[in-house]
This record gives sequence, C-alpha cells and structure tokens, in this order.
Amino acid sequence: MNSTMQHGLFAILLCAACGTIAYAEEPSSRELPFDRQRINRYSLDHLPRSISIRQGEDVWLGYDLQRAKPYKVWRAPEGEEGLKQSEFVMRSVGVTAFEDKSDDTWKLRRGGETTSLSVRYLGCSERVSHFELRWELTDDADIMTFRERVPITAETSVTREIQVEALPTGSQLLLPLSAKQGWNLMNAAGTPVASLTDAQWYRLTSR
Repeated sequence: MNSTMQHGLFAILLCAACGTIAYAEEPSSRELPFDRQRINRYSLDHLPRSISIRQGEDVWLGYDLQRAKPYKVWRAPEGEEGLKQSEFVMRSVGVTAFEDKSDDTWKLRRGGETTSLSVRYLGCSERVSHFELRWELTDDADIMTFRERVPITAETSVTREIQVEALPTGSQLLLPLSAKQGWNLMNAAGTPVASLTDAQWYRLTSR
C-alpha cells in the first residue's frame, strides 16, 4: 500500500472515530420533546406567563416567567396528580412548600448601587437530566443571559441550578428578596454565598 492510500485510509478512520464520539456525546446535550407528564406550559393558578415543572415523583415548581423566578413549590397528594386543568389554566393541588406572590425580581449591585433588572423570557428546553429555562437580564447597556436548570430528580430537598453569563466585572447578581427566605444559595464548591459573582453554576436548595 503506497503512502497516498495509507493517508487516505487514516483520514477515513479518523473521521469515523470523530463521528462515533460526537454521536456518543449527543444524547446528553440535545434537546428532547417535552414530557407532558413532567412539564405543563399552561398558566398556573391564573398567573399569566407561567410554567409548571415536576421534580421527582410528586414535587412541582411553578415559575413566574416575567420575573425569572419560581413563585410556588408544592407537593402533590399521595397517589394523585399535582395539577388539575380547567380549559387553558392549570390549578396546583397539594401541600404548598413555598410561595412568592411579590413583584420582587433580580437586582444588580455595582459600585455600591443596587438596581432592578429588566427581564425577558427566552424559552425552555428539556434535556436528559434536567429542564433548562433561559432569560435575558438587562441594566442599561449591560445584557446578561440567565439560565436555570431544574434537575429531573433531587436527592432530598428541592434543587435548582442557576448561572449568569456576561455579568459586569466587579458586580453581583442578587436574588429576589423574597427568594432568600425560602432558598439556600451555594457556589459550585458547596459553600453558602449571598449572590452570584461569576459564570459558574450555583445551586439553590429549599430550606
């Protein structure tokens, strides 16, 4: 076999190997069709622009999409559904663990000043291990991308994962004031923190 043929065969084998690796990685990162047993995009409890996501077997998180935060967490009655439908509105059924009806939203602290951020919902997708919601947070000329993951399962307490990209240097992203009463915020190392200061994934667990 001459050198030209050897090089050609090597290139073919290399492409095949790369394709195999890409195929192996694809299922964990690609978007999946929504599982209607785990997510419902109808308005919840008459709150416009809301969405409901189930974690584990019986815990539900209801999100206020206009404010980029969960406004209700509840546990479905044993052996029953956690949602009941009336036309295009869903009603939560079960024991409420957390509820936030306030207008509080995310704030940016920079240079000793704190400002409320404008929020724009970008969408939701389902992955193998979690749901991911995305928002755009804006302060004047600064535009940040905020992501929240809801794991399909959680070991004990209700768990959320959050990340912010393009956070201005030297600034902090502050949780909505009402959220501090119901959630513990930790960085990737598991250390309790008061705010987001970089692009790492932070974790929130219910109190």
